Amino acid sequence: MKKAGVTAATAGLLVSALVGGAVWAGVLPSASGATSGEITPAAGAVEASTSDDNVAANVVDDDLGTRWSGKGDGAWLELDLGTATTVSAVKLAVYNGDERRNDFELQVSSGSSWKTVYDGTSSGSTTGLQTFDITDVTTTKIRYVGHGYIPEDDDDDRGVWNSVTEVQVWGAGPSHPPTTPPTTPPTNHPGGDVPAEVLDLKNWKVTLPTGGDEKPTEIKQPALATYTNDPLFKVMGNGVQFRAPVNGVTTSGSSYPRSELREMTANGTQNAAWSSTSGTHTLTVKEAFTKLPAGKPHVVGAQIHGGDDDVTVFRLEGSKLYVTDGDNPHHKLVTSSYTLGTPFEAKFVVSGGKVRAYYNGVLQTTLSKSLSGAYFKAGAYTQANCENSSPCSSSNYGEVQIYDLLVQHS
Repeated sequence: MKKAGVTAATAGLLVSALVGGAVWAGVLPSASGATSGEITPAAGAVEASTSDDNVAANVVDDDLGTRWSGKGDGAWLELDLGTATTVSAVKLAVYNGDERRNDFELQVSSGSSWKTVYDGTSSGSTTGLQTFDITDVTTTKIRYVGHGYIPEDDDDDRGVWNSVTEVQVWGAGPSHPPTTPPTTPPTNHPGGDVPAEVLDLKNWKVTLPTGGDEKPTEIKQPALATYTNDPLFKVMGNGVQFRAPVNGVTTSGSSYPRSELREMTANGTQNAAWSSTSGTHTLTVKEAFTKLPAGKPHVVGAQIHGGDDDVTVFRLEGSKLYVTDGDNPHHKLVTSSYTLGTPFEAKFVVSGGKVRAYYNGVLQTTLSKSLSGAYFKAGAYTQANCENSSPCSSSNYGEVQIYDLLVQHS
């Protein structure tokens, strides 16, 4: 069994592991860490070497009443960040943490081996989150390796269970390449008179909420190259405005209107259709939600669509921005304080049967998906209509502005 580690009471002590000639250092729990944002992955990216009925996914459910429990010295809990990410701190909440001290290590993956960046114990004084700062390190995975627990006031006794109620990973986000969240609309484009002069729309078509019943207007290439529609699809400043009123025409497969781009191929002449298990498929959108409909203030700004239905989307509900998972509209809360008009970068990366969603360069969730016939969409997909939103008029709408749009397949 591992000997007892340092304790949280030993303020400021550095714990280092010399691995391959490089020192990986960590510091003890502090009241506040040098962190820049939470980058905790979703439940699907968390696993453990062992558990009882208290499973690994419980540590990322924002509920201190649930836990992961693994028995034995060396039982581990692993969080997959999905891409090379700068980590500066881990926050942990310990089960019965005011009665025991968990003895554990924090390790990061180099790809072929694990390196210890913290080796010590929890405080023994709280069941809430404790911050364990580490020297900034770039990694794709982080592990909690448990060595049991030490009961209150009894250093000679030791329990064999490793129980953690919550884990949060904090850091600067992906390191290759670094992404600075935009605070003002990007100015990559000199502007133009029509959307295709602002965005590269060579391999897109646009669907607009006009036309006959369940037959909305579609504009494809080459007509799209010179097309504009005020106010539904037009140049606005350094971006393109997409607007969909609640009384707009819908497709046969939806009850909600859209002013939205659909990915194409072959210079816009054929529908794109790719697989999540073959190649790498990336959508990067710099956009801002600018207007929400009354009554039901919900709008989708970017999505991956499968052969039959949407797979995952960036969805704004009031001030809460979510990444969805199929029929679960609240799979991952990205932010609860989004302000209309604030530009951000939404990104989907699909490869190896995994869908990774990023917000301003920070991984939000990793979904396991086996898709065929998939494609990207971006624009304003208003999630309201005349049955749940009033007034039923063109003055009541959802709106998104897109400043940059890039699709990559490899």
